[in-house]
This record gives sequence, structure tokens and C-alpha cells, in this order.
Amino acid sequence: MVGSSYRGVAAISIALLLLQNANALSITESSRAQTARSRLSEAFRSPSKKLTLHPEIVLPEPSDPTALLLRASEVSKLSEVLRTRAKANAVFVEGTVDALAPMGKEQEDARGNFPGPIPIVYSLTDTADLSNSLEKLQTVDGVEGVLLSFFGGKEIDSVDAYLQEAKNSAITEMCSAIWDAGLQPIPELVLTPGSEWSEEDVERLVDAVKDTCGGLDPVSIVFTNGEVAKSEEESNEEEGDEDSTPELSIPASISKRLAFIGSIRTSAGGGRMNQATSQLSSDKFNGAFLRADCVPGYRLNPDLNVVGGFWSAAIGDLKSLKSKNFSFRSKVKLEKDIPMEWFNYQKDVMDSGALGKTG
Repeated sequence: MVGSSYRGVAAISIALLLLQNANALSITESSRAQTARSRLSEAFRSPSKKLTLHPEIVLPEPSDPTALLLRASEVSKLSEVLRTRAKANAVFVEGTVDALAPMGKEQEDARGNFPGPIPIVYSLTDTADLSNSLEKLQTVDGVEGVLLSFFGGKEIDSVDAYLQEAKNSAITEMCSAIWDAGLQPIPELVLTPGSEWSEEDVERLVDAVKDTCGGLDPVSIVFTNGEVAKSEEESNEEEGDEDSTPELSIPASISKRLAFIGSIRTSAGGGRMNQATSQLSSDKFNGAFLRADCVPGYRLNPDLNVVGGFWSAAIGDLKSLKSKNFSFRSKVKLEKDIPMEWFNYQKDVMDSGALGKTG
């Protein structure tokens, strides 16, 4: 009798444990999160199968009250430039939520117009501040997703390495919080350069990411090459870009589940950006995440007018180069005109005195 009662209690305990685990992994999207998924999916995928282009914008934090007052206007203008002139598909933004707000308003105000708004993805740089950031982001229009660098940006070279890192992470809870806020979590995985990823490996990796996110596929995964990220910070003058883009064998069946976005950090000029985007397209990526490192001298001069002008020229040329009918002149244009146009922007800014005295 005692043994029977014990077995009954044990069975109930196991059932409750399984139920708790099932509930822990069961994530449902709110209607707002579903809308965000739809908008991002549309932005990350091209009906014509062309590579979609998504620049990264780093919003500087003003050092004085006057600059703080001017920032809102500058961010709003930059937002309009990215939407109407650059015609980016989406934009990733790093900075404070307060700095981001004018861009969100400009994009949302464009809804129903042509060109319409482009989705904004907020790049989370401090996971410890996730709760506070999400609370603020819920009051900002135009934001559809949050870029979440898995494992603090630590490189992985295999599915087993991913699973090992995922064991003790709090990523599931973070993804759940982002979905609860009506947004989409977008995982970023940093891959070890030279690591090999077969179609089977990629399928296992995507399934593992799904489990880490709580049993729901993210709308997209961003893949970044770790070694290039480090070398570009040390020197923007390096010419070798053999490992500038992540290399994956992407199976068609998995590509239907979510969008594959590859990071590009190579600096503009010499046809390097064209080469990198062409490589991603050949590897069947859906889109390119054009990091701020592509902008020459962006760390020294984060002038938003200059940055907007650069992306207008760069994205426009990259899109024209993907046309089947582009001419040799168009190809040369990307290699030669962008650095010259960047020089002209820099010269205009210096002549205006905005950078102060240079001598």
C-alpha cells in the first residue's frame, strides 16, 4: 500500500515537472509581436531573392546641452535620408533609447506614404539593462526588434560549442521578455573564422537557437565573423578581407523558416563592400547587415549628416550593382566614387567649422 502511494506521488511529481517545463518553453506572441514579425520578415526578405541591405547607425551621445538639443533634429533628418534616399530595407541602431526616439517618430509618421517606413532594430549593448530598455522601447514608435548578441559575443565554432554555451545562459528569459514587450528578438551569433558549417550543422544550429529562444523560431539570425570584428577595430587600413563574411551552407528548407543575415565590416572602397555582399548572396543569405565599420572614419567623426550621405551613396550603388543590366561604369562607380563622395562630405563638414579647428 505504501509502495503504491509512493509511486502515485512520484508519478504526480514527474507530471507536474513536465508540465512546468512545457510551460517554461511555451512562448506565444502577442498581436503586436506578430505584427513586428511580419514587418521584419518583409524587410529581411526580397520577393526577387535579391540581398536586402540594413545599415548600422551608432547614435553619439552629445557632450553639451546645445548638441543635445540639435540631436533630435539630426536623428530625424538621418531617418528620412535612410528611408527616402538610401532606401535601406531596415536599420539597426545602437545608442540610448532617448536618442532613438526621433527616428522612430519619423518612420512611424511615414506610414501610409511612399516611401513608407523601414523597421528599426535596437542593438542592445547591455543585457543587464534589458528590462529598463524594453520599458522605454514600448513607448517608441517604429521599433520592431532587438538585436541580442548571444553569449556576450563569444565566438563559436561548432554546434556542440553553441550547446555548451547555451546551458548556463539566461537567453530564454531575455527572448521571452522581448516577445512580451511586443518586439522580436534577433539573435546574433559570432562565428569563429575558418569554422566549417555544413547544411546539417546549420540545421542543427537553427534548431538549437529555436530551443534557446524558448521553442519559437526567431524572425532572423544575424551571423558575424568574430576575427574580422577584432581586426577592423585595430585597423581600418587592412586590405585582406578573405574572412570578412561568415560562410555557411544554408539549406533551402531552413531558409524558409527564418531569414539569414550576414554581417559585413569591411571598409568601403576598392570594391570590398561589393565583393562582400556578392559573397553573401552566393551563400544564399537573405540580407546583409552593413556595420558602422564600413563607414571610413566613423569613429573619429560620427557626424550624422555625413553618415547619412555615405549610406545613400553606398546602398544605392550596391543595389544598382545587383541589377542584371549594370554596366562597367556602374561597377567602377562603387569602387571610386564612394571614397571621393565621402571626401567631399568630410570637406564640407570641416569647411563649415562643425569640427572646430583642425590645425
